[in-house]
This record gives sequence, C-alpha cells and structure tokens, in this order.
Amino acid sequence: MNKGEDKGVISLGPGDSFDFRFRVNLRKTTVYTCSFAWPGNTATFDIFRADRDDNPQSKVGVCSECIWSIYEPAPCRDRRDGGQPNCFPWAS
Repeated sequence: MNKGEDKGVISLGPGDSFDFRFRVNLRKTTVYTCSFAWPGNTATFDIFRADRDDNPQSKVGVCSECIWSIYEPAPCRDRRDGGQPNCFPWAS
C-alpha cells in the first residue's frame, strides 16, 4: 500500500510471485509498504522508496523493474547482473 492506494491482501506461498506497476510522483516521494507473515512472525518493509529505488545517488542504484526475494531474515532486492542481492533490515 501507499498513501493513496491499497493493493489489498495477497497471499503468496513459497516460490509464488506478485507484481504491480505504478509511476513515481513528481516530487519523488513515492513509497509502497508491504507486510509479510510467517507462522509466529510478521514484518513490514518499504518495498519501493523513491529515495532508494529511483535515485541515481542511492547506494543500491535505480531499478526500473525492482525484483525482490522475501526471506524471513531479510527482504533482498535482486540484481539483474546476477550479483549478490542487496538485503535490508525489516522496518518492524
């Protein structure tokens, strides 16, 4: 979800995927947040943040198609070149 749009609850199992498209706003403040749940654990993460994912000065660079692998220890943005993914701490 972001401030203006909630994608609703989407249940995914291991190996499943979900994709969505959007445009970054002119002020480059677009944020999409997702919550994930495992038996006995939940976590939240900003799956897209314009300051991180649409910023050439970001340490992880711009992604025109952000592909994430979600693991209980950490969410990881996959690299198109096959290199080591960029993993981030959970927000909660």
